Amino acid sequence: MQRLRATLTLLCWLACVAPLRAAAADSGDLRQLEEPPRYGVYYARYEPSFYTGFAPRTLDPRRVHLHLGRGNQLRLTVVLADDVLRDYARDLVERDHTYRALIESGQLVLTQNRAFEEFERTLAEEDVTRLAAGGTSLPPDALRARNLALLERLNPGRVFHLAMPVDTVMARWKAQVRPADRVHMDAQRQLELVNQLLPTRLFVAALDREVSAQLAALVQRCLESFGDSALESLRPAFVDLVERVAHGIYPVRDGVFRFDEFTAIYPVGTLNAFTTYHGRSIPEYPTPGRRSLTTHQRTQTVDHIPTDDSYSYSPWLPYMHVGPRLHNAIHTLYWKMKPAETSFLPSAWRSVDRGSRDGAPYEYLWLLSRGPMSHGCTHLNAGHIAELRQVLPAETDDLYRVDLFLNTSYRYDVFDIDGDLEPEVMGVRYFIAYSLKDGRPDRLRVRGERHAFYDWLYGGELAYDAEDRGVLRGIKDNRFIGRDAVDGTEYERLRLHEADYTPETIQFYRFVDIPFARELRKVGVSHRFNVPEANLVSARR
Repeated sequence: MQRLRATLTLLCWLACVAPLRAAAADSGDLRQLEEPPRYGVYYARYEPSFYTGFAPRTLDPRRVHLHLGRGNQLRLTVVLADDVLRDYARDLVERDHTYRALIESGQLVLTQNRAFEEFERTLAEEDVTRLAAGGTSLPPDALRARNLALLERLNPGRVFHLAMPVDTVMARWKAQVRPADRVHMDAQRQLELVNQLLPTRLFVAALDREVSAQLAALVQRCLESFGDSALESLRPAFVDLVERVAHGIYPVRDGVFRFDEFTAIYPVGTLNAFTTYHGRSIPEYPTPGRRSLTTHQRTQTVDHIPTDDSYSYSPWLPYMHVGPRLHNAIHTLYWKMKPAETSFLPSAWRSVDRGSRDGAPYEYLWLLSRGPMSHGCTHLNAGHIAELRQVLPAETDDLYRVDLFLNTSYRYDVFDIDGDLEPEVMGVRYFIAYSLKDGRPDRLRVRGERHAFYDWLYGGELAYDAEDRGVLRGIKDNRFIGRDAVDGTEYERLRLHEADYTPETIQFYRFVDIPFARELRKVGVSHRFNVPEANLVSARR
C-alpha cells in the first residue's frame, strides 16, 4: 500500500511539474532581453525633468479618456478640440520660448542629456516659429487643418481622423433595441443603451431624468419605425441624444460623426500578484472601477510631486485613497536599475552614452516591467508619465474632473481606434517583464519575444491569423455602472491593435524646488510660466 501511495504521489508530482517544464522550455532563454536598447530613459542621477515631446495639451477634461485594460497597458485618448488645434503651433513656440528664457536667465540649468536640443532642432526643421507667426492670417478652418497636419507629422501613428456615418451607427444601435425595452428599462439597461449610441466612446455612468425620458422616447420611436424612412425619422433625436450625453465633443457634419483624436498607449506595471483565469495565471488588477483623479493625502493636491528623490520629481497622479494615509496612483518606477549589474540586459544596453551632455555613459536606466510589479499603483515609464501630464489640462483644478477606468483582471480594453466601426483590443509592442529581488531588478519573467511574451501576458488566449496578426475570440470588455466595472459586450472575434512603443523625451535640469517643477509642466499658450519671486531667487543659486 505504501509503495502504491508513493507511486501515485510521484505521478501526481510529475503531472504538476511537466507543464511547468514544458512552459519553461517553450519560453526559450530567460537570461537576456532580445530587444535593441531603444526603451526607457538612461540617467546619471535623480533630477527633475520637463517634457520635450510634441503631444498636444487638452483644456477640457471631458475630452480625456484614460483606460487600463487587460494586457498591462494604459490608453490615453483625447478628442481634439478646435481651439486646441488652432493653438498647437503657438503652444509649441510658447513652451520653447519659456524654456529658452529661463535657461538664458540662469533659472533653468540643463543637465545630463540633450533632449531639449533635439526638441529645438525638430521645431526648426518644421519651421514652427514661422507657422505660429503666420497663423493669424489664415481662416480658422485652414489654421486648424494646417496644425492638425503638423501634429500628425510630429506624432506619427497617434493621430486618428474619425468619420462615422450617422445612419450606419444608428442602424447598428437600433438593432440592439428589444421590444421589452418599450415596456421597461432598469437603470443598468438604460446605461447600456446610452453608451452603445457611440460604442467604445461613451462611458456615461448615471442618467438624469431628462436624459432617461429622451432615451425612452427614442426607443419608442425605434420600435414604431419601419421601412426606408425609419432612419431618417430617427436621425434628429438620435444625434441630439448623442450630443447631450457626450457634451458635444463628437460633432456631426454632413450626416457623419467627424472628429480627430490623439491616442497614446503606454505599457504599465500593476500589482505584484497574479490571478487564475481559464486555468492560466494572468496579472491581477485589484481595484477595478471608475476612479477620479484625487488628492495625495500628504500634500492634498492631485498635481502631486513627491519629495522622495527616488521618483526624480516626476508627476504623481493619485486616483484612490487606501485608508487614511495610503493611496493608489499613476507614478514612475521607484527602484534603481544599473545596466552594468543587470544580468538580463544584453551588452549593448550596459554602456550607453547616446545624448549624454558630458559624453560619459549613463549609470542608471529607467526601464518599466510590464506586468506585476507594484504595491497597488500603476507604473509608467518616466518619459510616458511626463507626456501624460503634458496632455492633461494644465490647471490643477481641472485634473479632479479626469476619470481613470480600470478593468477587471480578465476584461479587455476594446476600442474602435480608427472609427471604421470594427473595434479592436488595445495593446502595445513592449516585451519586457522582470521581477525584483531586494529592491533590484532580478530576472525576466518571460522571454522577451513577441509570441512567448503574449502567451504569458494573455494567458494563452491570443491566436494569430495568416499574417501573424493577433486575434482574440470569445472575449468581453467592461462596462461601468456608477463606479463599478461590470461585464460588458461579448465579442466573437477581435484583432489585437499593437501600438508602437513611443520613445520617451524628457530633459533633465538642476533641481530648484517642487513649485518650480510643477509650474514648468503647465507651460503653454493657456498657461504662462509663473512662480513666486522667492522660487526664482533659489533658482539662480
